[in-house]
Amino acid sequence: MSEQLKQIFVPTDFSSASVAALQYAIYIGNRTNSHIHLVHFALRESLKEKNDTASAYKAKLRTLETRLDEMKNTSGAAFRITTEVITTNEPISGLIHDYGLKIGAELACIGTFGSDSKPNKFNLGNNTEKLVKSVDFPVLTCRDVKSPIQFKNFLLPIDLTKYTSEKVERIIRFAKGFDATIHLVAVSEFLEEFISSKTALEEKMEEAAETIRNHGLKCTTEMIRHDMVSNSILLYADEIDADLLVIMSHAENKFNQLIFGSRINKVISHSTIPVLSFRPEDEDSE
Repeated sequence: MSEQLKQIFVPTDFSSASVAALQYAIYIGNRTNSHIHLVHFALRESLKEKNDTASAYKAKLRTLETRLDEMKNTSGAAFRITTEVITTNEPISGLIHDYGLKIGAELACIGTFGSDSKPNKFNLGNNTEKLVKSVDFPVLTCRDVKSPIQFKNFLLPIDLTKYTSEKVERIIRFAKGFDATIHLVAVSEFLEEFISSKTALEEKMEEAAETIRNHGLKCTTEMIRHDMVSNSILLYADEIDADLLVIMSHAENKFNQLIFGSRINKVISHSTIPVLSFRPEDEDSE
């Protein structure tokens, strides 16, 4: 992520989670002097019923445009928001990726429905886990607003993947804009310790902490041994009163999927605070 965000993309389905996503986008936009694109993707076949006239279809579009304008005008930051309704019959994840690239988005803020909602490829809140692994820009996901909105305590889980150094470098750039403390946590599973070294994980975390402190940011470290990595991360986030959880959303290999499951999905769907997800910049070239 660059030193200053320029374009923030907020897809919305008018849910409470989407409203929360807009509030976080405004907070970040105000701190970085960024422009916000508030966009609703409308399913064309739902808008245009079999016997609808052209005028009836246009009236439904105008209703959606009015709802977007109401979100904008009651947001407290209308001056930095533009709105757009896009009609489509395509699955939403690909549309979000393409629109974000078109506007040069450096961040998308998206509401998620969490772990209890039913899957639907056209539903925004049900697609966040897929989106964070497929789009080429960082994604902030949230279920609700943690009041007051502030980014003072970031939680960054550390692992032994080759992406850890990039994750640390990118969050340093982001955290400097908020004068945040970065809390590093390394969770060592008992089963994982047969495969990799607990000492190596501790060394990786201390190396990351030194890098962060050398950039003038405050940093803490914590090592946890537990068989449920995602649960441990979320419990520790609550313990330190974290405002933002940061993850690297790289694709897991089949071996890790088989043994450990998808930790990223669990963290995003169960977190009560916003989750900022980065994709590794070199993943597509592998």
